[in-house]
Amino acid sequence: MAPDVRRPVDRWLVFFALALVAVGMVWIYSASAIKASQNHAAATAFLTRQLLGGCIGIAFMLALSQVDLAPLQDHPRPLQIAYGILVILLLAVLFLGPKINGAHRWIRLGPMSLQPSELFKPLSVLLAAGWMVRHREAWSNHRDALPKLLGLTGVMLIPLALILREPDFGTTFLIVFVTLMVVFLGGAPKWIFAVAIPILGALGTAFVVLSPYRLARVTSFLNPAADPLGKGHQALQSLVAVGNGGFMGVGLGGGKQKLFFLPEAHTDFIYAVIAEEAGLIGTLTILALFIAILWRGYRIARRVGDAYLKLCAMGFVLLLVVQALMNMSVVLSLAPNKGIPLPFISFGPNSLIASLVCLGLLLSISKEAGSS
Repeated sequence: MAPDVRRPVDRWLVFFALALVAVGMVWIYSASAIKASQNHAAATAFLTRQLLGGCIGIAFMLALSQVDLAPLQDHPRPLQIAYGILVILLLAVLFLGPKINGAHRWIRLGPMSLQPSELFKPLSVLLAAGWMVRHREAWSNHRDALPKLLGLTGVMLIPLALILREPDFGTTFLIVFVTLMVVFLGGAPKWIFAVAIPILGALGTAFVVLSPYRLARVTSFLNPAADPLGKGHQALQSLVAVGNGGFMGVGLGGGKQKLFFLPEAHTDFIYAVIAEEAGLIGTLTILALFIAILWRGYRIARRVGDAYLKLCAMGFVLLLVVQALMNMSVVLSLAPNKGIPLPFISFGPNSLIASLVCLGLLLSISKEAGSS
C-alpha cells in the first residue's frame, strides 16, 4: 500500500475565494466612503478595518491549511475545549456585549470586536461530522439511531439557543440547515428527516409569529410596497439599485442608492450596490465564483477517502455557498431579510475571518491523499 501523501492545496479554490475578497474590498470602499465621511472619519475607515480582518483571516487560513483534521474524529478533545470557550463567549455577548441595531452579537475588544456566532459556524461542522462518524454503527439500527441524534441535538442546542437569543435568526437557520445536511450525508436514517423537518418548520414558524420584529420582516417581504418608508423601504431600495444597474451597470462609484437611500449598503446589501454599479455582468460573475467554490469543494469531498473529512469538506463549502445564496435571495427580494452578510464580500471583519477559516479548513482537506 502506498504511503499517505499530502498534496499541494487546491489553488483554484484559493483563487476563486481571494477573487471574492478582492471584489469585496473594492465595493466596501465604494459603498462606505461617504458614510464614513459623514461620521467624521476617514473615507477609508471601513476599508481599513476590513483589510485588517482580511490579514487576520488569511493568517488563520494559511495556518489551518497545514493542520491535519483527521485525528479529531477519534480525539475530539480540542473541539470540546473550543466548544466550551465559545459557549462562554456567547453567554458573555448576552450579558456584556453592546446592543447594536437591537441585537447583542459582539464583544468589544478595544477598537475591534468579536462575534462568537461567526466562529461557531465552522466548529458546528467539525462537531456534527465527528459525531456522525464516531456513531456510524448506529445509523443502520432504528433503535440506536434516535438516541444518538438526540445526543447531537443536545450538543448543538445550547450554542444555537444563545445565538437565537441575541437575536440572530439567520445564523441559527444557516447552522441548522448545514448540520442537517451533514447528518443526511453522514448516513442517518431518512425517517429521521420526515420527523425533524416538520418539527423544525413548526418551531421556526412559532419564532416568527411570536416575534413582532420577525413577523414584520416577513409581512414586509410579502408586500414591501405596503410600507415603502418603513419596513418595506430596504427591500424596495435594493430592487431599485438592481434595476438601475441594468446589464452593464452605472460604473464603479457611480451608484446612487448607497447615498443613504439603501440602509446597510456596505454590509448585508452590498450585492445590491454591486448590481447597480457592475450590472448583471457583475452579479453573475460573483454568483459564478460561488458556484466555482461549490464545485471545488464537492470535488475535494468526492476525492478524499476519509469519511470524516468528506463530511467536513461538504459542510464547510455548504456554509459558504448557502450563506451566499441566502444573502443574494434577500437582496433580490426572494426571501425575507435575515441580516446575514455575503461571505468574503460584505463589510464585517468577523464574517470575513470566519469565511477564511472555512477556506483554510477546506484547503487542509484538499491536501489529503487522493484529493487531487
